[in-house]
Amino acid sequence: MLYFLLYFNNYWIYYSNYSVTFWHMNLPNEQQAHDLIEKYSSSTQQHLYQVWAIMKYFAKKLWEDEHYWWLVGVLHDIDWDHIEKDGSKHMKEDFEKILAEIDAPDELLWDIRAHWFFLEWIEEEPDTLVRKYINAVDELSGFIWAYFRMIPSEDVMDIKVSSIKKKLKDKAFAAWVDREHTKNCETMLDIPLDAFIEDIKCALKESDREWKK
Repeated sequence: MLYFLLYFNNYWIYYSNYSVTFWHMNLPNEQQAHDLIEKYSSSTQQHLYQVWAIMKYFAKKLWEDEHYWWLVGVLHDIDWDHIEKDGSKHMKEDFEKILAEIDAPDELLWDIRAHWFFLEWIEEEPDTLVRKYINAVDELSGFIWAYFRMIPSEDVMDIKVSSIKKKLKDKAFAAWVDREHTKNCETMLDIPLDAFIEDIKCALKESDREWKK
């Protein structure tokens, strides 16, 4: 008799006697995520939903788990407003307590924490695909939206890649955005910045949410 149990891409896979069974880790549902955002997030809400839409877009494009990827996206800064944007408290006790309210599995916490891997108290590294993508999406999407808010168009597809790259050189514009992290698509995924910006535009455009400038 041949059998094995394998964990892959957030699924447990059990093989026995030439039959295969799949089952997913117990993940929070969409309503639980929305409820947490309403409870703990205020000024960061739109950013959370934008990263959610973008991560879901990439998961679909890559044939990854859309539900899991958008959870990583929508909850990645769930504690940010609650801790009053204090970076020294980010991804620590408050973050863990918030996600405990929806019984989030450890794997989800670990993958989310990896988007701040550069801090000394973060042990998780961007060493999986979902971790690399959340690192590539987070800062760059925030910068793109900051630029979009200052142009007259209401269509994100009107954002010019050349204009984004020019603004990235302007250190006074969106100064809170780490310029090095906006290049994570290139350093972590080997995807050109131009192509990644176009994908982010498409993700925001295709989302069924209404974005407020």
